[in-house]
Amino acid sequence: MRVRKPKHSTNIDISSLIDVLFILLVFLMLAVRFTEPTSTISLDLPKSKTDSFGSQSYVYKIQMKAVNEIYLNGEKVALSSLSDQIQKNTSQFDAVSLEVDQKIEFGNFVTVTDLLKAKGFEKIDIKTKKD
Repeated sequence: MRVRKPKHSTNIDISSLIDVLFILLVFLMLAVRFTEPTSTISLDLPKSKTDSFGSQSYVYKIQMKAVNEIYLNGEKVALSSLSDQIQKNTSQFDAVSLEVDQKIEFGNFVTVTDLLKAKGFEKIDIKTKKD
């Protein structure tokens, strides 16, 4: 009588692999930054070689279009009334997001940044498009 040798199982147990993949998926979902689009207003942002990054939340979001339109938190305002609508900064950690069309007059840009400095804002994030 011949003795039979037990056959080795050729099945691969992938239950531990599924657990590891699930943990990696959860980690990636938590690690990825979910951000809203940077702008709802169509701007021709200047290009740069680096990413523009900064604070996640801003006290004010100022957008300047080339046709001399200024938006404060999505609402159109005049340059002359912008000073009245921006409150004085009480915290040094508050940041302002500034999105400027690349064809805007440089004088308007300087006026707005000067106004923000006068109000006490030290952190102004200027948004650009990655080249």
